[in-house]
Amino acid sequence: MGQIWGYVRVSTEDQNPALQEDALAAAGVPAEHIVVERVSGAAKVRPLFAKLVERLGDGDTLMVWKVDRLGRNTLDALQTAKKLDEAGVRIVITTLGADLKTAAGRLVFGVMAQIAEFERELIRERVNAGLRAARARGKVVGRPNRLTAHQVREAVRMIEEGKSYAEAAATLGVHRSIVFRAVKEASAAAGMQEAA
Repeated sequence: MGQIWGYVRVSTEDQNPALQEDALAAAGVPAEHIVVERVSGAAKVRPLFAKLVERLGDGDTLMVWKVDRLGRNTLDALQTAKKLDEAGVRIVITTLGADLKTAAGRLVFGVMAQIAEFERELIRERVNAGLRAARARGKVVGRPNRLTAHQVREAVRMIEEGKSYAEAAATLGVHRSIVFRAVKEASAAAGMQEAA
């Protein structure tokens, strides 16, 4: 039979983890198996949680107070839950009364998955709308040209002298694709000037 573990996260030293600890204890988590971490919910690195996830194995149970304790955002929480589920770990979210090994728990998580997908779509739409608006105002968007005008002339000269794009890129300290694009754009601009 596996072990039952609980994870508590509070954002600052001033916040009291007692509410979460009490909820986990009431759900059956032994006091010595409750891991308390003081870190922001948005933090990319949660060392105690990462260590706990690595410790959990087939037959173990992880209990958390709320879904957001599993990850920084819905998508992150879903990925963590999927990883743990594949390892045979049971996940229980006490405030939802959701056990992901049950049909009802999987339904709740399925709804969360749809919400995460919806969030991703909204973010994508907002980014694209922002890019369109910036272009409409005449702003240049996208990755900046990483070569100066002098470097572009040098790149063109090296290619015309028979050096490879890789050699020119190594000389200029950039990726080959940047040199290729810069030379191509310079050649196109020169062709337009000759045509004029």
